[in-house]
Amino acid sequence: MKRLITIIFILTGIIILGHESFAKVTVKIREIATIDGLKENQVFGFGLVVGLQGTGDTKSALVQSSLKSLLKSVGITEEENLKSKNIAAVLLTAKLPHYVRIGDRVDITISSIGDAKSLEGGILVQSPLMAADGQIYVVSQGSLSFPNEKKGGRKIKTVATVVNGGIVERALEPEIITDNTITLILKNWDYTVANNIIKAILNQYKDSKPEIIINGKIKISVPKDINIAEFISTIESMEVTPSSEAIVVINERDGTIVMGGDVKISEVVVSKDGMTIKVESKEGKTNASAAMIKDASTVKDIVDSLNYIGASTQDIIAILKAIKDAGALHANLIIK
Repeated sequence: MKRLITIIFILTGIIILGHESFAKVTVKIREIATIDGLKENQVFGFGLVVGLQGTGDTKSALVQSSLKSLLKSVGITEEENLKSKNIAAVLLTAKLPHYVRIGDRVDITISSIGDAKSLEGGILVQSPLMAADGQIYVVSQGSLSFPNEKKGGRKIKTVATVVNGGIVERALEPEIITDNTITLILKNWDYTVANNIIKAILNQYKDSKPEIIINGKIKISVPKDINIAEFISTIESMEVTPSSEAIVVINERDGTIVMGGDVKISEVVVSKDGMTIKVESKEGKTNASAAMIKDASTVKDIVDSLNYIGASTQDIIAILKAIKDAGALHANLIIK
């Protein structure tokens, strides 16, 4: 009897949790929005890795032509083909932050594009990396390093990193002020959040005239006689109440169930494998009024598979899907 009462309490508690409003929290604007113009920049290039121990490319004509060009650039014009397995053709990729100065260093990712078996022990020969505008922004060179192999995992030997091996050759200075205004871009657009941001900014800067413009952006005028760094910093540090989507995420592999947002369940009765969950509405409020195990002989099987919520993962999935299909679960149900 004690075991039966415990199960009823757990199940009831879980259903009530779905109806209680989550405590409202506030977040800084910088956590949910970015300044238009501040973005990560991607660069890429081609290069050669040398010094391999016979694990380089064996059938790549690209290596031969690139090697000839490289040697020609240092004054060697020998026409004889070098049939070496110690060289590999690679692609270089890197990401540049919003602001970079000449001389800053970045990490470079090296990826084999031929039939090389391994890049271990190799050295990248000086290679340029360019952006989508065709301009060279980074030059890279150095020894290759590999991430630590995870226990039981397979080490990938055809992808490596040159740590701090990229030197910035062209500075990035994004323009974030246009016609004396800055623009905020919400990471996930929501009119309620946008309205909260506008109210918070108006409360601090009445002359900033924040407004929603095309493409779901918030344009803000920079007040006169104010330091722009202080202005942006203050806006980014303002706290607003976010609006979260009602969502239930279930991971079938580890049994984790996450309920986000204000998840509500309307009046419904679900019965499965001798277990009945009943939710009924009283005085306009939805509450869990019953959670019963009808057949005591099946209680042990259910208890053995409980994961804090009163039922096995498969039972919970089946119940939530049934409630969703009945239109009583007012949230997106995602099963991974």
